[in-house]
Amino acid sequence: MTPLDHALEAAARARVTLILGTSDTGKTSLTARLAAALAARGERVAVVDADVGQSEIGPPTTVGLGRVSGALARLGDAEVWALEFVGDTSPVRYIRETAEATGRLVRRALDAGFERVLVDTGGLVEGPLGLALKRAKVRATDPDLVLVLQRREESEPIARALESAARPTVLRLAPSPAVVRRTATRRREHRERALREYLARAATLTLPTERVPLRDRRGQPLTSAGEGLLLETLGIARVRAWDAVRGVVVIDTPVPAERIASLVAGRATWRE
Repeated sequence: MTPLDHALEAAARARVTLILGTSDTGKTSLTARLAAALAARGERVAVVDADVGQSEIGPPTTVGLGRVSGALARLGDAEVWALEFVGDTSPVRYIRETAEATGRLVRRALDAGFERVLVDTGGLVEGPLGLALKRAKVRATDPDLVLVLQRREESEPIARALESAARPTVLRLAPSPAVVRRTATRRREHRERALREYLARAATLTLPTERVPLRDRRGQPLTSAGEGLLLETLGIARVRAWDAVRGVVVIDTPVPAERIASLVAGRATWRE
């Protein structure tokens, strides 16, 4: 059996599989291949994209839940079921929030009757922050299986910590030699392209802030919002203008105005 075959058989026995490893080890490609293979066996499969900077299910700044019903050319081909807004393209400032959002989507998938849930994670694995983030995601998602992709031993501190408990099962895999490493510039370009494609479907809305209040991530009211600030609606929105005198905020979003009850501000901004 090939390493991929071993991973597939292990994932076929697990309700929740979490894939971790540093950047450019092929986590997202592996997630897509495993999800498609499990779906081809007749399993009900969901994927959670917890890489908020390089999101494929939903736009950057979000954790996405997708349904897999067939072959996937890429993870982004999954049908979007739900999004959780983190508000930043880096999980470092929002370790707890990112982990909790990931956990909520895993539970949502299980409650909906999905038999296999695969969780793709970001590339921060090294150092205290990487260890804290991955431990938080493991606690939040409670996986049965963790697939560790690593070139050398960069993820060993996490892998050994997980193996010290009765579960989850840990399976180490070498990255595919076909994986292409991306520079910071290419990662930024990916984020910009993904946001541009998402907002290409947007309409410009003028909303009364009395009806649609703006709040920060802690639930506190905002008194202003700068141009380009990304907001949570049922999807995400970009601020065009805020007029405190008129009591309106102008945003770009693909979400219909009648479905927006409130807006939550993130830290990330984006301008064309």
